[in-house]
Amino acid sequence: MKKIVSLLLVLMLTMGMVVGCTGKDKKGEENLPANNIQDENNNQEKSKFEEKDGILVYTDVENGPFEESGLKISIKKGDDGYVEFIKTDLEGNETVDYYKFDYSANNVEKYYYVSAMGTAFYYYYDLEKNELDKVEDGDHNDNTEKMKSSGRWDSAAEKTKEEVSILEDYFKEQYSITIKEAVLGK
Repeated sequence: MKKIVSLLLVLMLTMGMVVGCTGKDKKGEENLPANNIQDENNNQEKSKFEEKDGILVYTDVENGPFEESGLKISIKKGDDGYVEFIKTDLEGNETVDYYKFDYSANNVEKYYYVSAMGTAFYYYYDLEKNELDKVEDGDHNDNTEKMKSSGRWDSAAEKTKEEVSILEDYFKEQYSITIKEAVLGK
């Protein structure tokens, strides 16, 4: 009996790997890499992203890099472009928390709402220096010195740096292109 169960388990795992590696999505369409966001000739190829008012949009609830959440991704191409990641629940419903990669300002704006306290914070991460630059409260009052004097700056800086890195790695892995390349087309 144990041999039969073991054999069935091996068979199911093998089938799962074979079926899972076919390169097809749920609709049977080929799942192309993210350089399909737009090819070099500016011809739109098959893509997970849909264009809405000049902005490419896709909600990923299956592969999100953060625990128990998905991401709504919005890409505005060009020199004044950006990529915005809005956290969602696993059904795709947006939360208020977001990360906005702005390459014209060379920073990431992170908005984080602390529901238990009823307060919000804006974190500004410098993409050139790879460090947290400033933190503001929900009314855009500078909280940087207050956080430093209370000993909360280092943990906020470390967490923000980690989240930026997680998003950059996630985007490169999922779409075979960097966030900056998706915005600037370079």
